[in-house]
Amino acid sequence: MKKNTVLITGGSGFVGSHLVDYLLEKTNDNIVILDKIKPAQSLHKRVAYFQADIRNEKDVFDVFKKFGPFSTIYHLASAMPNKEVSNKAILETNIIGTRNLIQESARNHVKTFVFTSSNVTYGIPKELPVTEQTEPLPLETYGKSKILAEKELEKFKDKISIQILRCPVISGTGRLGLQAILFEFISENKNIYVLGSGSNKYQFVDVMDVCSALEKASHMKGFEIYNIGADNVLTLRQLYEEVIHFAKSSSKIIGIPYGPSLFFMSLLDKLNLSPLGVYQYTMIGRSIYYDTKKIKKQLHWQPKMTNLDTFIENYKWYLAHKGQFTEIGSGDFSANRSLPKMGILKLLKVFS
Repeated sequence: MKKNTVLITGGSGFVGSHLVDYLLEKTNDNIVILDKIKPAQSLHKRVAYFQADIRNEKDVFDVFKKFGPFSTIYHLASAMPNKEVSNKAILETNIIGTRNLIQESARNHVKTFVFTSSNVTYGIPKELPVTEQTEPLPLETYGKSKILAEKELEKFKDKISIQILRCPVISGTGRLGLQAILFEFISENKNIYVLGSGSNKYQFVDVMDVCSALEKASHMKGFEIYNIGADNVLTLRQLYEEVIHFAKSSSKIIGIPYGPSLFFMSLLDKLNLSPLGVYQYTMIGRSIYYDTKKIKKQLHWQPKMTNLDTFIENYKWYLAHKGQFTEIGSGDFSANRSLPKMGILKLLKVFS
């Protein structure tokens, strides 16, 4: 029987590399990675790599011509909001790139198109938990780009099955980004700062739980949007305390006033002195969690990892690899697999 071939855009990134491993273990599919960045690991015999930019229509056409037909497109490639990426690049990659891919997918009769969208599309929700019916009100360019990408996909809902997962921050083994700053502070016994009391609940999801949901979604028909997230969500204070306890660190959690801190972080962002973007500093002191009943029912999916589980697993990985990381923009790694530039947090660390 002929094997299916699937395409993973962004397959060299944090989620993409885990999805490659997951599909190799759980399926017999042949896999094609489309990415601007080469995979960090050597390729399995069932995996091929095509270096391309999804903003370029010819690149997208060429990968379909060379490796197609594809049964499923896993569209993970995204320009992430960090200090090294312009708003123009975010909009072009996330909207035009998605349009190029869905057009070529429909033209080539792909069975299912699975897209990783984001919780940032919701902005500051008026009610919790957030459901799929909650009105998207994104605060910044990245969130707006993801909503507009979803709208590009919706135009093709009568031609191809489209499954969209709105993901919170994805954690797990190998995740760096802002999480690496937290782990650096804890590993060096520095104080950890939370806005207000830290009693806000902030939901994450483990990367392998996302991979499981993505594979399940590839078998679904129609146009659907799902919220995804871990169960048993702790407050940020509880989560940080548990990681500190596991690390046997002497770090203390310090609460700082919410209002003045928000103003100060906004100013630092405008001056490019902070790794935190608009959504991050706006939401870090707020509760944000999701109703995941739909994805559990329709995909028969259950998260295996809690927020605490995934943070501890990643902390252990961080310690084992500390000192080997590259900073965003200085190496061939995606933003989520690189260290952010700490900016003012370097000074904060000195006095912590």
